[in-house]
Amino acid sequence: MKKLLSALIFFSSSLLMSSSAFADDITKERGYVDFASLNSVYGEPKVMVNLNKTMLGFISKINLSDPEASELISKLKAVRVQIYNMKGSDQPAIDLIAKVSKDIQSKSWLPIVSVNEEDEKVRVFTKITDDLMDGLVVMVINNKSDKDGREAVFINIVGEIDPAQINKVTKSLNIDIDLK
Repeated sequence: MKKLLSALIFFSSSLLMSSSAFADDITKERGYVDFASLNSVYGEPKVMVNLNKTMLGFISKINLSDPEASELISKLKAVRVQIYNMKGSDQPAIDLIAKVSKDIQSKSWLPIVSVNEEDEKVRVFTKITDDLMDGLVVMVINNKSDKDGREAVFINIVGEIDPAQINKVTKSLNIDIDLK
């Protein structure tokens, strides 16, 4: 029993160390984008997803009913989602989208969607290296007239991404970004 407990503690420690080591390295990945936190303006996100390579590896192994989605997920290095209820001014979220857009375009990210409606702003960028998509960023501000329905959404998918399969991967992870 002691050996089993020791092995379990060792295994758990190894997972935690590899997970935290990965967290330090993710910022160096080509597909990573730093979203400055809006917590100080809007409070904690109403939705926050932060899946690293270790967690995505577990998910790809669990999702055996769809081998194609499992394979796609196993190639990802991170999936990060932050959704904020916007109370007060929309300007901090608008400024963040402008700042991130300018920054990533200077790093050869390609804009693929831009929407500038009165009640909605959308930016979608992709990072392509050697004919492989290795990063995707989705930024959305939905400032409906209904004060409770206003949201700022920031999504970053890091790793090898098959554009034709983005919806399949996000649905498998229960993340609806409605890209069609």
